[in-house]
Amino acid sequence: MNSTLKYILIVVFSIIFSCSLINNESINQMNSDELIEFIELNDAVLVDVRTEDEYNSGYIENSLNIDYFSNDFSVNADKLDKNTPIILYCRSGKRSSMSANKISKLGFKEIYNLQGGILEWIEEGNAIVFNDTIN
Repeated sequence: MNSTLKYILIVVFSIIFSCSLINNESINQMNSDELIEFIELNDAVLVDVRTEDEYNSGYIENSLNIDYFSNDFSVNADKLDKNTPIILYCRSGKRSSMSANKISKLGFKEIYNLQGGILEWIEEGNAIVFNDTIN
């Protein structure tokens, strides 16, 4: 088999494998309206996976901050109750999707990702909380 064909096969399998990670069936997508309703009806943990500075610049009320990029992301996430629904959000939805894949491997049973992140949340007219501890 020539090297070009091998390269193409590697690229194709890489794309298929990476897409399957993003489309994990145990991870549910929800929009801003669904989030509001879900939180009202369920005991869930809302987790902002942005950096501390991003979090302090405005976050959804009652959310925890567990930075996806921190070295102890998995350790901190693993402290949460795996039987309680967990809702993840970030700026636009990418980091929270990656976070959802990561915590699904930790054994969480019910995982939700806020589509469009906090940007869509704000665009829909929903409130955010500000910390005055920005450095």
